[in-house]
Amino acid sequence: MKLKKQVLPRFFDFFFSMRPVLLVPVWGFSSFGYFKAKNHLNIIELWKSTSPDVYIFFFLFSLSVGVVYILNQIADIDVDKKNGGLPLIASGIVSLKEAWYSVIFLSFITVGFPLFMKYPMLSLFSLATIITGILYSFKPTFFSGKLFLDFISNGFGYGCIAFGVGWWAGGKEIFTSEFIIASLPYFLLMCSGSINSTLPDVEGDESEGKRTTAVILGIMKAHLLSTLLLAISLLISIFTKDYIASICALVSLPFYLIYYFYAKRFMMEATYKIGGGICMIIACILMPYILLLSGFIFYGTRIYFKKRHGISYPSMVPSQNEI
Repeated sequence: MKLKKQVLPRFFDFFFSMRPVLLVPVWGFSSFGYFKAKNHLNIIELWKSTSPDVYIFFFLFSLSVGVVYILNQIADIDVDKKNGGLPLIASGIVSLKEAWYSVIFLSFITVGFPLFMKYPMLSLFSLATIITGILYSFKPTFFSGKLFLDFISNGFGYGCIAFGVGWWAGGKEIFTSEFIIASLPYFLLMCSGSINSTLPDVEGDESEGKRTTAVILGIMKAHLLSTLLLAISLLISIFTKDYIASICALVSLPFYLIYYFYAKRFMMEATYKIGGGICMIIACILMPYILLLSGFIFYGTRIYFKKRHGISYPSMVPSQNEI
């Protein structure tokens, strides 16, 4: 019994070190790709025809993003130590050695298991995500700290790769012009949200020598760029009659515009937190089981950090040394 009491908390430490709450947007973008691939179906027909295998594909792929989040924490371990908060790796709750073991184990599952299931394309998606994550997090490439490459790599990861998993699961070919046109609004949506998610970190990033888009352009010019990308996404989605992308862009745009007149911290974060949250609600309507899994992950994360570490995470409250 004593061993069980020790093992279970450690398992949760490892599990939450990959920040599973951040996997929810991955499932959301994959569901957008799946719905777009099945565009001839209405929502009710989509619910009835979606195989459980599709959800398994989404989950297996999303573990590759979990790998990337662990790699990002490993790369930023010194910065996270200075910034405070409770990143599990930087705080030593999960050691650096244990973090690398987690990377190897999760990589084996997300890349190797689909091969065993005879779905090499799914393995390719996972491998592409991990490679993008390495380029994003580590020097000499270090996309996370470079002008334009910071948000483009995020847009590619979510709007192309994660979207592509859903597109592929829906029976469509990936390397086609049809896929490029279909994914473009979602790529731009993610680029826009990615830029604004770095705005609260401008001072810290600048002090650490990161040359992010927000650092180079400044907060308001970077926000202007993100608003422009969001507006272009809206126009393209209207032109291509992608009503889901249109709704996602349209419900987010007011928060972006309000920030110009009410430049407070809360509104800065509302642009991507509330706008992104509404987009995920739309994704959950398309594929309801994602709602169940997302709710389980969200409240599991809240319970874990509250019971084990005495802090409230995740939260819509303006971030301050966020995990």
